Amino acid sequence: MDSYVAAAIHDAKNALHALDAWLAEARRECAAPALAQAQAVAGRVSAQLVELLALYRADQGTLRLAVADHFVDDFIADIMEELGPAPAHIAVATDFAAATAIGAWAFDAYQVKFVLLDALRNALRHATGRVRFAVAAEPGGGIRFTVADDGPGFPDEVLAGAAAAMTETSSGLGLLFARLIAAHHATPAGHRGRIELANAGGASFSLVLP
Repeated sequence: MDSYVAAAIHDAKNALHALDAWLAEARRECAAPALAQAQAVAGRVSAQLVELLALYRADQGTLRLAVADHFVDDFIADIMEELGPAPAHIAVATDFAAATAIGAWAFDAYQVKFVLLDALRNALRHATGRVRFAVAAEPGGGIRFTVADDGPGFPDEVLAGAAAAMTETSSGLGLLFARLIAAHHATPAGHRGRIELANAGGASFSLVLP
């Protein structure tokens, strides 16, 4: 039965991907706000299915990351292109100066992109006027991606470590997925990736990779 669950999730994800493409085509023909909202919802549900499938595979012991060297500046450019324009009332500040100096880094680009896009989209939903996306070299080795906003911040139960805590605005699935992907990035010396959360004038989300 478990294999059927995984197959059903995979099929639903593919169907939503096709729906997203059709909605994008419809928006090109008629730029209606309702179509934009529908495409955004389809994208969020598709992302949740990807996260759910990864969590399922981790539970079954079959999750494998495709870790390879990637140029950080190219990776960031891909994320910004896929993210698209921010809402008119949100200013997105970026700090990618360290990306060129870091050069290439080993990580699973597909999964890490999912984590960061989810964080960015959450920030855009909750921000009142500002979102910040930054990349930095981690002291002692590693790379840090930070997404921050000026919204209400994380609920206390999330900051306390209840990754799966459901709130009025979140199922907690994205944070579980982020922590899973971070922890699966590890070095031979035993250093593992991690997620750091804080409230500092809004929510601050950091993904640190070894």
